[in-house]
Amino acid sequence: MSQADQDKSMDKKEIAEEEREKMLNAENTKHTGAAPAPDLESEEQKPKKKIPIGGIKMPGFCRTKSKEPCKDDETKPTEATDAESAPVVTKEKEQDNAPSAEKLTTPAKESKEKEGRKGIFNAIRIPLVSSVFSKKRKEADSELGQTGAAGLASVETLDDAANERNPIACDDGMETVRLDIEGADGAEPPPQHPLVAFVSAVKRNRPYLVAGIIILLIVITCIVCVLPKEARPQQPLTNGKYIDAVTWCGPVQGVLEDGGFAFRGIPYALPPINNRRWQLAEPVRRLEHCWNGTRLAHEPSEVCWQRQSSGLVTGTEDCLYLDVYTPAVRYDSPLPVVVMIGAETLSGGSPGIMQPSAKLSRVRDIVFVRPNFRMGIFGFLAAGPLSRASYPPTSGNYGLSDIIAALQWVQLNIENFGGNKSAVTLWGHRAGGTLVTTLVGARRSKGLFSRAWISSGSAIFPGKELERSENITKPFLSALRCADATCMRSKTAEEVMDAVPETWYTNTVGLPGTKEVSERVNRHEWLILDGIILQEHVGQIWARENNLVKMVIGTTAHAGAPQQYMQPNVTLGASQVEKIIRESLLGTSGVAAEALKLYDTTLKGLVTMISDIRVVCPLFTIARMKTNIPFYVATQPRNRHLADADSDAAAILGTYAAITPEEKRHVSAMQQLFNYYVWHNEVPQADRSGANRVLVVGQDTLPASNYSHCDFWIKSDIVPMYGRVD
Repeated sequence: MSQADQDKSMDKKEIAEEEREKMLNAENTKHTGAAPAPDLESEEQKPKKKIPIGGIKMPGFCRTKSKEPCKDDETKPTEATDAESAPVVTKEKEQDNAPSAEKLTTPAKESKEKEGRKGIFNAIRIPLVSSVFSKKRKEADSELGQTGAAGLASVETLDDAANERNPIACDDGMETVRLDIEGADGAEPPPQHPLVAFVSAVKRNRPYLVAGIIILLIVITCIVCVLPKEARPQQPLTNGKYIDAVTWCGPVQGVLEDGGFAFRGIPYALPPINNRRWQLAEPVRRLEHCWNGTRLAHEPSEVCWQRQSSGLVTGTEDCLYLDVYTPAVRYDSPLPVVVMIGAETLSGGSPGIMQPSAKLSRVRDIVFVRPNFRMGIFGFLAAGPLSRASYPPTSGNYGLSDIIAALQWVQLNIENFGGNKSAVTLWGHRAGGTLVTTLVGARRSKGLFSRAWISSGSAIFPGKELERSENITKPFLSALRCADATCMRSKTAEEVMDAVPETWYTNTVGLPGTKEVSERVNRHEWLILDGIILQEHVGQIWARENNLVKMVIGTTAHAGAPQQYMQPNVTLGASQVEKIIRESLLGTSGVAAEALKLYDTTLKGLVTMISDIRVVCPLFTIARMKTNIPFYVATQPRNRHLADADSDAAAILGTYAAITPEEKRHVSAMQQLFNYYVWHNEVPQADRSGANRVLVVGQDTLPASNYSHCDFWIKSDIVPMYGRVD
């Protein structure tokens, strides 16, 4: 293209440019008007404009394509400052200052100048962080309202379209621009940070959010409560039937039965045979006494030597084994443990009714442990030759040492069977209850169990000294024909059992007789004060100690009924009952007449009287020694319309054959008492102050302040003197 054509093109552009400028000036005049400059005085009186929150326009940045100056530009020259380092230069000034040869600019040069102006605008288009302005919003409003100071301008203030919608009024050379609205050109404000938007949404919807969280927690709690307990992890089964557990002496293998697991015949002490006969139990602690591999604990062990109430003699000397029944072999959520000591008398009838099962353990969610222990002549013999052969010189109470060794085994191993060693309940029934009562205050048993449940035990505790008991056992040594411990240990078990005097097996049954007063002094008693395990009378320990383990003592209403009165074909008339009462010690003591007024002259009345004298009221006197010992009496009849000695234990263990609705309610009441005590170490129905400590358990559990007729027997000096011995 020739030079002439270029000049001609440039002239056209300049003409178009001038026409555009005229249109812009006309538009500005339309907005600003042609009014003269405002008077300074009136300007001061006008209220100053409050600067909106957001940003400002800086001086020097007026409309980019208008030749009309701002008000300040008409009165004073423009100063070169940092904020005006790149002012907008109009074409008229360019033409006045430029040489004549450069008045006609080339298209490239004009494009370059436009790019320069855009660069200035782009340089000040700095995004303002909303959080900075929000933090200083109140402070900025206060300062701007008084001083008129402001901050930087946002990009919307520089656009022509924005100027047309929000006309510029140069007040102190600055103008504020809102940042929270859309620009004049329709552009949206800068997007917020996702975290800021989330926090804002949370604040706006706070009530709904809180309500949603509460509903979610309720749903989660309901789901957790409904989940089955069987979901807990446990040891894997072998062949779908066997399970392994660990003991101090090595692993043992149990059997799956009825949804629970049974481990039978686990040794807890060395066999008391040969030279260990009539010695205190020695726990299995040394590796040479343990086993190699896994011991099969499938079959039950044989009971210790004993004589049943029927006269049957059975058992073995190698009998110090125990059985464990557990719902699951695991280490999480350990369960409470119940150690069961059962015996009809101290010479036999063990374990009697006290036989747990894997099903019972699973249903109750309790770990049951039942140990064998020595009884009768092998468990409680105090003899001079035995005392002289031991150091310190003592003998007797070997059966108590067995129970202590079993409790030590529980403390060492029960956690491997899913049990909690800190929640061990020692439950003794009948003669077993007598043994548990003596261990409550024994020094060697401290810390081995945390609570005790004593049902139908004896209230007559050992009080004879060792030397006196040794003299009473001389007839036995004569029958055995031995004078030293070596000879005694060389005899067979059958020879030892045959040498026991028959009078040692006689129980204190029926009403007290006239001969019982004289016979009580030289009466043989299995438990004695040996000086090692039992050092003083149990009553003295209870009266002195205030930190005994928690206990529940109880019995049935007819726990002392003689066996002959429990036969189905036995009947007694009123005259027969009256004759039996008057010929007893009650008649010679002068209390028979009043006793007949308190009790019916029936078989049930006679059995109730015997039980009150022998078992119920003596135990009640023991429970009253401490204010925190609940005392229960199970009154629901089961056999021949009587609450026999085993009915409370049978109800707890689930072997009570409940048929009628009354019997079913009684079973439920007894189980609730026992289970709650085992789990929570308290009886909620009992009065903690001791005012209503008696719990009469019939169809329901009813608290009472006293038990009928016991005060009469205590005042008559019949109770507890003639209580059952074992």
